[in-house]
Amino acid sequence: MFRTFLTLALVIGALILAMTPRGLALLGSNRSLLVAALVVLAVSQVYRLVSAWQARKRGDRLNRIPKRPLGI
Repeated sequence: MFRTFLTLALVIGALILAMTPRGLALLGSNRSLLVAALVVLAVSQVYRLVSAWQARKRGDRLNRIPKRPLGI
């Protein structure tokens, strides 16, 4: 969950940088494509955080089952 939160924070930071004039100068003509990709990544990270929080809140039973390799 920490990695998801950290990724979300980095994506939000990149989006803020992309909206500044300096970010526009750094990114050039591909700015809109990069911003769209960052928005998609941010939405997916928010979804992962919300679903993990809900699973933890309801005490997801699948997490208690020990995981084994498929061949065993």
